Amino acid sequence: MTRPHTPQPGELPSLGQLNRATLIALGAAAALLVTIVLPAEYGYDPTGVGGMLGLTEMGKVKQAEHRDEAPATKPALPVPATPEQAQASRPVGQPVTVSLTLKPNEGREVKATMKAGEALVYRWHTDGAEVRFELHGEEFGAPADQYSSYEKGTAAKADGSFRAPFDGTHGWYWRNRTDKPVTITVTATGEFSSFAAKP
Repeated sequence: MTRPHTPQPGELPSLGQLNRATLIALGAAAALLVTIVLPAEYGYDPTGVGGMLGLTEMGKVKQAEHRDEAPATKPALPVPATPEQAQASRPVGQPVTVSLTLKPNEGREVKATMKAGEALVYRWHTDGAEVRFELHGEEFGAPADQYSSYEKGTAAKADGSFRAPFDGTHGWYWRNRTDKPVTITVTATGEFSSFAAKP
């Protein structure tokens, strides 16, 4: 049986060598952070190397997608009805159709005001291009950043039914990630007091 080699004091690295190796490792890590990680993950390129490697654009796309994950919501405060909202109010059972056109990189919402347990049947489609979407809802009086997400993805159309889990506004947030305007048309039938595009 062979005994493992035990290093002698002269074979071990000195404190100076260990410090130098640690500084080299820290320098390499910092260089990778600044030239690769920051451009690829955050779109921030202080040295310009990320741009030359095509990483900065990738990071900017990632950051834009992260911002898209949560729609900009506002506190649910009572506001005067606009003409568009007044037209969208109707008796239960009568379908309501709303159309809106999104400029490149623009996002907007269409919301139904519903009580807990009320249901609607919906169908929406674009004029061809796929858009990012999120079906979500906010309780009345909830903080601006508090909402419930039910479904999200990328599509050119969708249909189905939805039952409100709480009193509040429920609907879609769409974002046009193309370089041309996209028109979205959504129709809903069911139990809701209003169904309209948000400004």
